[in-house]
Formats: sequence, structure tokens, C-alpha cells
Amino acid sequence: MLAPIVLFTYNRPYHTRKTIEALLKNTLAAESHLYVFSDEAKTSKHQEAVHLVRTYLKEVQGFKSVTLVFHNQNKGLATSIIEGVSEVLKSNEKVIVLEDDLETSPHFLDYMNGALNHYSPDKIWSIAAYSPNIQIPSNYPYNTYLAHRNCSWGWATWKKNWENTDWEVNDFKDFFTYKNKRQQFERGGNDLSVMLLKQQKQIIHSWSVRFNYAAYKNNLPTAYPRKSYINNLGVDGSGTNMKKSGKYNSELISELSTDFRFCPDDVINDEIAYRFKQFYNTSMYRSIINWFKKQKMLQEIQKQI
Repeated sequence: MLAPIVLFTYNRPYHTRKTIEALLKNTLAAESHLYVFSDEAKTSKHQEAVHLVRTYLKEVQGFKSVTLVFHNQNKGLATSIIEGVSEVLKSNEKVIVLEDDLETSPHFLDYMNGALNHYSPDKIWSIAAYSPNIQIPSNYPYNTYLAHRNCSWGWATWKKNWENTDWEVNDFKDFFTYKNKRQQFERGGNDLSVMLLKQQKQIIHSWSVRFNYAAYKNNLPTAYPRKSYINNLGVDGSGTNMKKSGKYNSELISELSTDFRFCPDDVINDEIAYRFKQFYNTSMYRSIINWFKKQKMLQEIQKQI
């Protein structure tokens, strides 16, 4: 049984159309159920764009079914994703998730469903569709690799792992007190602990870093494709949470393969893991700033003990 697709939209009609048109080119689109969540405008200046998105969504056809959920309030992306995915998983055991600025390869659904069927939630936390531009060893024999960081640009997971996520991060202070725990969490990039700190202080609103923290708690990696099945259109500067950047550009995988060579679920390639972490590590300047932020938080925790 194919996993349902869940798409989150807001105020970008052009990007939304590109995302859906690309998705419809997938061979499994006609057999897949699509759920689309549309957030209400945050301000009056966004109302027309939200209206244009919703007008287009009402015309979408080509999937096995299309379910539209139009919010009458602005929930924000993090809340929309947590609540929306939770709702779809009430009646499904797995799910594929996209946002409105992600152009998919025509083989995206083949790969995502294949990975969900191949791997187990007892061994793998989630499936990524995007892969950063890192060099993979020439003798590496698989189409996937494992990394300790979840992906928010086209991803999939199982009901079990989603429900095993503490969205409040109730043990945050205990975690943050121990340097070795922070270092373990930062195996996928040295930005993660500070990102979680900002989330807990409500400086940012990220579902992804909390989902990533739950993966760390369960010591489960994410499976990444060797080549990307996602091109993020939002790096053009139109997105709320992404500045214009060429760092994350990716060339969509073109060859079709139904015989995916999935890597073992219990082996992380050290060379790939090192390059992956380096890709997401912050600059020296930002690392120094983050160090001071960590020290300040540690002082605050000590005062509360």
C-alpha cells in the first residue's frame, strides 16, 4: 500500500503549482492519496496570495484522491505540520511530506515508497528525499546512506516514530547540561543544539529540530539518497525560513531505478558522515557566537538548580 502524500502550502501560488505539476509527473501519482493543508494569511497583505493558492488547489486532479484542508487561522508552519501529519497518521501507518516549494524528481514516489517498505521504524527514524552536495566515495556500493539528521525537504516517516516524539522536549534542561549529550546530538551538524535552544526559547518555531531530537533520543538515523530527488525552489528568497542561497542547489536524479540498492540499516559510513556534518556545520564566526549562547543557557540552568 502506497503512503499518502501530505503537502503544506501558504502564499506562493507559483511555487505551489510547480510542486504539484512535478509531483503529477511521478508514475505513482495516480495511485496516491494527496492531502493538502493551506494555512490562513498571517497579515492582510498575504490574503490575495493565499486566495490564489486555494483557487488553484480546488482544480487539482490526477491523484487517486485529493483532500483539501483550509485553515481559518494562521497556525504557522511548525504547528501546521505537527497537527497535519498527526491527523493523517490517525488512519495511516506511514506518510510522505512536502512543502510548497519543493520540485520532485519523476521518480520521487518510487524511491520514497520503496524506502518506507524496505526499512523499519525500529531501525530508521525517517527517509530523506534531498541530499546535500557532498562527495560520496567512488567505491560506495549503495544508493542510500545514513546520517544523524532528519531532512525537512521532502521526507517520510512512520506513525510509530512520529508518535514517539516529545514536541515539548520536556527533558531539555537535563540534556543541555551535559556536553557529551550535546555532542552526540550534533553528529549531524554543530548547529543542532543551538537550534533546539532557540526553539525552546521560542526564538524560532521548528518542528524539524524537535523531530531530530527525538531521533537522537532513540538513536535512530535517517536514510538519505545518494542523489537528490528534491530541488528546493524556496532558496530563491521567497520562503519565510530560507534566505537566498546557492549552497543547497541540487540536480534532480534523472535515471529510473526500481531496483534500489538500499544501504544496511545498521552501518554508517564514516567518510560520508564526516562530509555530511561538515556541510551543515556553521562557520567559525557563527560557532563562536553559538558557544556564548550555550554558556549563557548553562548559567541559567545552574541558577535554577
